[in-house]
Amino acid sequence: MSFKHRMIKIQLFRQLVWGLFAFSLLTFSLGISWQVSKVNNFFYGVWYQVLDIHQVVDKSVPRNTQGKRDFPIDDIKLHQEKFADIVTAIHHHGVGLADITYTNKQFKLRKLLTASEVEHLQDVANLLDNINHFWLGNLFVFLALALFYCQQLKVLAIEKGQLLTDNSSRVMPTTKQKALTVLILLLAVLVLLASVGFTKVFYYLHTVVFPLDHQWFFYYKDSLMATLMKAPDIFAAIALQLLSVALVIAVIIDTVISRYQRNLNVQ
Repeated sequence: MSFKHRMIKIQLFRQLVWGLFAFSLLTFSLGISWQVSKVNNFFYGVWYQVLDIHQVVDKSVPRNTQGKRDFPIDDIKLHQEKFADIVTAIHHHGVGLADITYTNKQFKLRKLLTASEVEHLQDVANLLDNINHFWLGNLFVFLALALFYCQQLKVLAIEKGQLLTDNSSRVMPTTKQKALTVLILLLAVLVLLASVGFTKVFYYLHTVVFPLDHQWFFYYKDSLMATLMKAPDIFAAIALQLLSVALVIAVIIDTVISRYQRNLNVQ
């Protein structure tokens, strides 16, 4: 095999390994981003203002078909509390969903969620449990690949008494190569969303991950849950928020490992 062909194979392998590492790193970072958002109630107060959710509440509650027309329209603090109650319940295996209540103007306690909404949110809670298991499994992959780039490189330099070179399969791709890979993936995702639409993709994913005989689509007039969330708009906003924070975390970790390798090379 010629030197040129060997270099191409090494570069392809290096790009493949980094691609796997990048996916694992992004998954890890999304988990951290999710925890940050969860602690802050997914910044619902901010999105409440940005998405003008109060307008949906003001318009939909008086037309509610499930006997929830007595839900306080102008109590924004209550709206934030009920969203927080839902967030808490779905992160505790769905426990407490059926017990979420609100107090109407007659000081009577009313159930916030219908039976169909509780069933759907229980499905969401189950999905989050599965995602958490996947995240924990991915954690081992992420740590193994991080060690591949760090500890394994150090052992190579010490045992064989040689410095890493650009043709080493253990060296991370250049910044340009990384940027090109990420750009191609982002463009592919953007083209998909632009051609199909976020809402259609969002709805399709629901048909894949939730039981077919369980309701997951709710009109505002039929659901306080959907009204308070202005679904699916808030999910697009939260997805962008999660991804933005995750990318910052991923870039920082990737940069730290890359600098570690460069420092090792000059020793």
